[in-house]
Amino acid sequence: MKKGNGLCDVCKGAQPIYRQVYSGVSFCDSCFKKSVEKRVRKTISRYSLLREDDRILVAVSGGKDSLSLLKILAKIEKTYPRASLVAVSIDEGIPGYRDEALRLAADMCRRLGVEHRVYTFEDLFGVGLTEAMSRGILSRLGLGACSLCGVWRRKAISLAARELKATVVATAHTLDDIVQTYLMDILRGEFPKAPIGLRREGNGIIPRVAPLRLIPEEEVVLYAYLSRVPFQETPCPNAQNSQRDLVRTFLAQFESRYPGSLFAALKTIESRIVPREEALTPCQVCGEPASKTICRACELESQVSRLSGEMGQLVRANIGVDDV
Repeated sequence: MKKGNGLCDVCKGAQPIYRQVYSGVSFCDSCFKKSVEKRVRKTISRYSLLREDDRILVAVSGGKDSLSLLKILAKIEKTYPRASLVAVSIDEGIPGYRDEALRLAADMCRRLGVEHRVYTFEDLFGVGLTEAMSRGILSRLGLGACSLCGVWRRKAISLAARELKATVVATAHTLDDIVQTYLMDILRGEFPKAPIGLRREGNGIIPRVAPLRLIPEEEVVLYAYLSRVPFQETPCPNAQNSQRDLVRTFLAQFESRYPGSLFAALKTIESRIVPREEALTPCQVCGEPASKTICRACELESQVSRLSGEMGQLVRANIGVDDV
């Protein structure tokens, strides 16, 4: 973030607080916030992300991105009386980290007058993430924390959307997040199968959209700061061990040296994506649309439950021997 010289290039009357390097435009506090909100509106319109009568589930983690998205959508939604918002937070079961995030999410929802619901891994899948790690379940499955968390979070949001009768799910994926995901796919040897955050109907899936898809991460951070959106101080203890963290660091450094690279990457990759409609059928366990007879979330739930039961039996057997 860099301060500009002279006056704001938009209103011509206030001191700038931010210079958008890739565009060369300097913004004052007020004009910058209006710029972000205007770009979100334009993104929604350009890609037809939302409809006037949508029941919008906003996935709110409690971080700056999702709380900023909630604040912006709450402002937009006021002009569409037939639309409604509900915020959903997922408690993965990470003590300390998630506790703070849930408190921030609840406080913001109260301030905005938005309904807030919380769903937990323990209630939905029988075990929290930290517990599964501490008991050695994930290591026996050969999974990292983020691998299980990502699959179950997506499933939890889908279940919440159906229960709350949402017609669309809005996530806070920024420009950085989307390019990171595309690059991770490529590094794994797969080209992205479909654009991220664009509305896709059909196959019984509740569509997911990303209204922040054209906003760089650093601009969301500045928007949150200027709009007094609370910042979570506790980082996820598992993030530093993820593949995404490596890609995030690389892309942030590259963008800093070559401004506009993220926009160029997004445009180039998405221009080459050929969307393919998968033949989805209801999961035989939960009924959610899946590409296999049993979805990955239910598959993992079964494996975790089985290992949890086996380890519980071992513990009970050992306790008996010790007691004798």
